Amino acid sequence: MINFTAHKSGRTLGASLATLLLLVSAANAQETGISSGERLTMLPMESLVLPIGKTGQEMEVVVYTPHTYDPAKSYPLLVVPDADPLMGLLKTINFLWIEDGKAEPVILVGLPFGSTPDAIWMNRTYYFLPDSVGVIDYYGAQVPLNTGGGAPELARFLHEEVLPHVLEEYSVDRDRVGLAGFSMGGLFAAWHLVTHPGIFSDYIILAPPLAAPFVGPEFEKTTQSLRQRGFSRPTRVYVSYAENDLASVRSGAAKWIEAWEAFDDANLQFRAEVIGNMRHDAGAVPALINAYEFLYGR
Repeated sequence: MINFTAHKSGRTLGASLATLLLLVSAANAQETGISSGERLTMLPMESLVLPIGKTGQEMEVVVYTPHTYDPAKSYPLLVVPDADPLMGLLKTINFLWIEDGKAEPVILVGLPFGSTPDAIWMNRTYYFLPDSVGVIDYYGAQVPLNTGGGAPELARFLHEEVLPHVLEEYSVDRDRVGLAGFSMGGLFAAWHLVTHPGIFSDYIILAPPLAAPFVGPEFEKTTQSLRQRGFSRPTRVYVSYAENDLASVRSGAAKWIEAWEAFDDANLQFRAEVIGNMRHDAGAVPALINAYEFLYGR
């Protein structure tokens, strides 16, 4: 009987405390604007599907606005075809550096290339490469890259589908529209810079393999033509590769960087660096942080 009374008293006390906590929580919720039935979720993003290429393929495009987004203001825009490896870090930098006052808010547009590793690989090797490459050496592994040739299709997709939609729907500073890419995506960004100058004003080009068999005489000819003409609008370019990068990256990127560093054009802000003691993939992380600070830092 004593045990039963004690147990019953404990239940009564617990119920009273629980009721008190609920009342306090409800009062706090009213004071802070928190809804008791609210579902907690990610910051909102838009996802849209747009047609790409000649085969009826479609690509999902995601748009992340800064958490401080105000339609009355205008924001730089960064298009990231390498959304699978790069977007997570960019979202983190964007959020934290805005809070710290270290960088200006940026609208991020991501292009993921599939829902499985195989699909991502096949789509990246097609859409990022201007031509088929063949078999390459990746730190001793022989990797076939025979599906290239889709870079012009990806460029048209950006020009005719992605940019018109985003520029119409969001408050974008049209003088600050950027393109980011890593590895083969970096090659695509470099190729786009020299073949379509003026579309983008800001470039993040990480570890681009700008040597044979990835690029040939046509790329060199187009690059030289741009240097002779110069840039018609202010353009900011960040390029990097890792100290222990792939041979095709080290040789090609180093030569390309050297030529741009010797180029004198008031419309071009150019920064290049070698990420020490790292290989191809790992070097992308510090490089992306440095590139973001270069383009958007305060």
